[in-house]
Amino acid sequence: MTITFSIIIPAYNAKTFLDRAIRSAQIQTVSPKEILVIDDCSTDGTYDKVANLAEKDPRIRLLKTSKNGGPSAARNLGFENATGDWIAVLDADDAFAPNRLEQFAATIDRSSADILADDLLYYDSGAACVTEPARATQGFNEKSITLEDFLSHNVVDGKSMDWGLLKPAFRRAFIEKTGLRYRTDIRHGEDFSFIISLFLKGCRFILIDQPLYLYTQRSGTISKKLSDLTRTSIAYDALASSALALTHQAGIVGHPELASLLKKRASGLMRLDDAYFFSIAIRKGDIKGLVSRSVKRPVFMLHALHSIRLALQKRITRHLKR
Repeated sequence: MTITFSIIIPAYNAKTFLDRAIRSAQIQTVSPKEILVIDDCSTDGTYDKVANLAEKDPRIRLLKTSKNGGPSAARNLGFENATGDWIAVLDADDAFAPNRLEQFAATIDRSSADILADDLLYYDSGAACVTEPARATQGFNEKSITLEDFLSHNVVDGKSMDWGLLKPAFRRAFIEKTGLRYRTDIRHGEDFSFIISLFLKGCRFILIDQPLYLYTQRSGTISKKLSDLTRTSIAYDALASSALALTHQAGIVGHPELASLLKKRASGLMRLDDAYFFSIAIRKGDIKGLVSRSVKRPVFMLHALHSIRLALQKRITRHLKR
């Protein structure tokens, strides 16, 4: 039996860079049944651009949300309209490797997966090139992972890339059976929350140890420039709150090992939030803000001192290399 794929691409004000994502879907070695582009009430001509592309390629289907609802609402609309056996999510600032769907189809033939995900290839938009794989899936090739596995690779400890950043493909029959959708009441951590809800419904999640998804870095490894493509915003505190809220979810309550991993994730995210706040405050000379945060979060001062130590080490290293 031939496996069919629907690719869904949420798009908001993506007119200047959406071509790359759509083109990567069009040139797949296993052609997708359809490419659903969901315009989330853009104001920059994204809708008209996709409409023009759809006239040239009947696989492109253009949908539009009734109001701006963020990536969750756009993906949900894509789920409701997809007709392929599998639904692959693609962000408008990212791209697929040409053989991604082909490799997914081969794995599906050999497994009973409900969700598939692969490794990432980092893309530096400033240098317009792929830099390196994330190496997030090493040791897990075509292995089924558990919820505990997933959470243990999302503790934000700086040792490896979080699996919450992986971009899965979903068996449409499983999604329809569960009736689950992305949460639209949160705009940060929606992928992470959705995957957990699928685990709690008994999904079989399999990883492929191949880097087939080109993930645009917020700041390029080579160019050192902020991406002019990505719309990703930093909201570590919101992600931390989302993780803590999940500790009260049915299926996790009563499982202290799962709740502990979620709390570790929240703690790691707040460390990142402290470091980010510190860097902005120092740049702006916001002494009042630094003092206020230290009072509210005494641990912030420890994180701030750690950031200072790392900055000094980098400066000393650069000086010694001269």
